[in-house]
Amino acid sequence: MQWLIESDGQIEIFEFVLQKIVRRHLASQSGGTRPPFVQYDTFKPLVRDCSVVLSALANVSSRKTGEVEKAFRTGAPYLGVKADGLQLLPRKECGLEQLDTALDRLALAAPQIKKSLIEASVQVVGADGLIQEREAELLRAIADTLDCPIPPFVGMDGN
Repeated sequence: MQWLIESDGQIEIFEFVLQKIVRRHLASQSGGTRPPFVQYDTFKPLVRDCSVVLSALANVSSRKTGEVEKAFRTGAPYLGVKADGLQLLPRKECGLEQLDTALDRLALAAPQIKKSLIEASVQVVGADGLIQEREAELLRAIADTLDCPIPPFVGMDGN
């Protein structure tokens, strides 16, 4: 899997998250890891991690600065007022390494925090009124890494 991901000389965010999902599922099937226990029951220690995830999603949804900002601003309120300090991060501060660390920490959050983050993430990718297949799959992958899988998105025509 690692060879396939690196075969084109670059690792896309979707490839990275997919790899994270596969590794997590394989580890749990082999008995190599115990289910994580809740270490964070408030947003305060996770604000930076939430900023990383929402910023990464906003940057995936568009390359235009104004649209990235709009997407982030659309999702941020869904984390609630307890997420003071949440900010849109530059691309270099929400790359794969930062996203990996953020998702690992967020996986240890209380269910309500995960729920709020997923709701905010949905709003970020849907801020332009259209959720592209790539955005939907990335959103599903992130939710799965948080142990909160969401079903595939199905179009109105049933496809």
